[in-house]
Amino acid sequence: MSKMYAFHGADNKTGTTMITQSVAEFIADNLKDIKIMMISLHGRSGTEYVDRVGESIEGLKLHLSNRLLDFGRVIEGCRRSNNFYMLGGVESIGQVRSYHPDMATYLLESIENEFDLIFADTGNDIDNGLAVGALEFIEEKYCIITQQESILRRYERVRPVYERLGIDFSFYVVNKYDAQDPCDLRYIAERLCLCPEKLMKVEASGYERQAELDRRTLLCYKNEAYCKDIKSIANRILQHAQMDPIRSERKKKWTPFI
Repeated sequence: MSKMYAFHGADNKTGTTMITQSVAEFIADNLKDIKIMMISLHGRSGTEYVDRVGESIEGLKLHLSNRLLDFGRVIEGCRRSNNFYMLGGVESIGQVRSYHPDMATYLLESIENEFDLIFADTGNDIDNGLAVGALEFIEEKYCIITQQESILRRYERVRPVYERLGIDFSFYVVNKYDAQDPCDLRYIAERLCLCPEKLMKVEASGYERQAELDRRTLLCYKNEAYCKDIKSIANRILQHAQMDPIRSERKKKWTPFI
């Protein structure tokens, strides 16, 4: 059983933050009796799809450095919506290199017993202390890719780095999936030498640009295929965490996390 799940993109255009937040929001909205944390552990704020967040990990930097983190301080820095908590990442570009892997490990260890599920958005940069720390510490990792040739090539180039660091992805999510694209799941599995069972997809919804403008996840636009695929990922995670799956979605207008 694990309560921590990391999402990492093969490229900065794979939509890692969108997938992470969509899965976290979906579970939080359908299972109101569990506490969920989404935390950005990479070189950006990771708050593109919310109107505002409390503070960010920057407000905890001194506490992380000195190993004096208080859980109450973490909660104060979070944006909260009912049972869903979000902690933003690094907002100052000049501060990115001052965060080290052990800071991410210490933070995750400190909050592990306070939430039922923890989702870490680790961005796409493997040369980032927070991302590396999270990917090394969290057992269950999802790699986000797409059908684009440039992104598949980049993954192939970076894969040796993952292997040297001992980072083994549990599943691969093909985001923005187009069933008409000749680069289908079978092709991707063969090309990347992956077991087909490790591949999942999230279909393109057509609302990606609107979601950026509205600062909302794609769940808000009720695209049936997108919601179905997010539900599949959510239920796979719930199964792994030994929790009951979401069988039917709540019949109400989607409430965005703002």
